[in-house]
Amino acid sequence: MRQATMLSKASTVVVACSALLSGCGGGGGSSGGTTQSIDFPYPGTRYLATAAAPLSATTTSGLPVTFSSNTPSTCTVSDGNLVPVAVGECSITATQDGNAEFASALPAQQLFKILPHAQAITFPSPGFQAFGETPATLAASSDSGLEITYVSSTPDVCTVNGPALTLVSRGQCTITASQPGNGSYTPAVPASVTFTVGDAPPPVLTFASGYASTSATVEGGGIGTFAGSNKDGWWCSDPNWCSSSSASDGSSFTFTYSIQPSDPKHPNTDNWMGGYAGFSVFAPGVTGFDTAADTTTGIQIDKQSTVRFQLAENAAWFGTAAPTDSAKHNADVKVTLILGHFALKASDNNKPCNVALQAVMTPTTANLQGYELNLSAFTGQAETCGLSGLDPVHELATYPIVQMKFEAATANTSASETTPTDPSYTTAITLGGAITFQ
Repeated sequence: MRQATMLSKASTVVVACSALLSGCGGGGGSSGGTTQSIDFPYPGTRYLATAAAPLSATTTSGLPVTFSSNTPSTCTVSDGNLVPVAVGECSITATQDGNAEFASALPAQQLFKILPHAQAITFPSPGFQAFGETPATLAASSDSGLEITYVSSTPDVCTVNGPALTLVSRGQCTITASQPGNGSYTPAVPASVTFTVGDAPPPVLTFASGYASTSATVEGGGIGTFAGSNKDGWWCSDPNWCSSSSASDGSSFTFTYSIQPSDPKHPNTDNWMGGYAGFSVFAPGVTGFDTAADTTTGIQIDKQSTVRFQLAENAAWFGTAAPTDSAKHNADVKVTLILGHFALKASDNNKPCNVALQAVMTPTTANLQGYELNLSAFTGQAETCGLSGLDPVHELATYPIVQMKFEAATANTSASETTPTDPSYTTAITLGGAITFQ
């Protein structure tokens, strides 16, 4: 089986007799007629719980190819489309029987894997819950459509029975939603929400209500951008490559970075491409950090449990998917909260540094869409400044949020929006409306 798996990754695996061609009746599958051959490219890994997808093979004769499954318990073929049946190895044979002009072709085979489909949980926070009143019903869902299981990790504050929430006391309630998968789907990564149970909801804190220009929010918070790739020396200084815009009514801000590898003003012979792109937004009235001490101006979290914003991205970038992991989306966005906690980073020549927390979100559409991230999701420490023992919950409760960053987790280097001869790989992120903590 190891040998077969290795062979399957070649461009075409041909089923042929082991003798020399002269002993097999020439280059075709039968004597008489012009010989023809089949090119059957490797189809790649396929996944359960997906629609039947076309198989592709061509012949030097131009005649159509017929596909058949050698492993019907794992995969079948219907009208030239592959139908995943079960997890395992799928073997497909491509044939062409010839006609009056062409001899039949030697069959070609490909061997590849059928894997369970990944699934993801969406779990909107129910938000603040008033103690003594009827609580909200939990509403997590999986894109698989499978049933969600809920567990409370704070039973002294709240308990669950299915999607029904029971409030036990005042405090912070944390609920985790999970989905264990089945024969067609892998287990989902659990999703958790944390919210306040109390007598009165926390106030809504506005980080930004709109965008006065490409350099400032309506509240006077500064806006900065950053982008670069190996194609332009890892820093963008060309306005044809990177640009910002804001709506005339202040309702939105967009940053665009377009890598143009054939631009004669940026000659580069690298046979690979990588990049980064994003922008930062300061809290109201803030345009920079204190470079010698903690920054005390910003948004201070008290009982707020979520951050809300509206985000969009260009369609070509949104359409990219990681080639080796269907659960990962190349258009993910990193959201970073930079706090007022200051330290000198000894590992970087005592450079001034601020602690930062980070979460990664997967947009559900390219269009402008409202999103809500639980502050409990900001567990990734984007910057520790050389400090140890940092606790994200303590950091958020102690230090104000001074700046937020929105950036491409993986800048677009795979989907061009222009012609193949003069490609342009665009990453565009738009914020619309307000950024609030509540």
